[in-house]
Amino acid sequence: MPSIHRRSLLAGAGAALVGVSGCTTQSSSPTPAHWVTVYLADREETYDVGVTVRDDSGDAVFEKDYALSDSNEADEHAPFPEATDPETVVVTVDGTRFERDWPGFEQPELPCDDPNWAGIELWIETGTDGTPELRMGADCQHVTME
Repeated sequence: MPSIHRRSLLAGAGAALVGVSGCTTQSSSPTPAHWVTVYLADREETYDVGVTVRDDSGDAVFEKDYALSDSNEADEHAPFPEATDPETVVVTVDGTRFERDWPGFEQPELPCDDPNWAGIELWIETGTDGTPELRMGADCQHVTME
């Protein structure tokens, strides 16, 4: 039978560990992030999509490929560091290239209020002639790198 002294020691050590773990979690704050969301507008279609976001020096700050279909129609809030300064969005849909400016203050949604950060929604659509089209919009969301 364990002694009362031993139980008290174990209970005290457990409480100390819980207290310390709470302190370390609270001191590490999440890293803010810009984000990219991709939607397939016409779920009867399938598209191979590549998205690259470049900064003003032309360096890629975000790159991701998607295979969009009825069973995989969206990828929401893929993050990249908020500290980067996105300038250009390049989207390739089945070989068709679209290039757009990263949305700025001219968008009614921007600038975002803290704690939200700017991101983009990309809608992959099908034109009347059957070719892919791109619709892009800006939005504000609270997204972090974690």
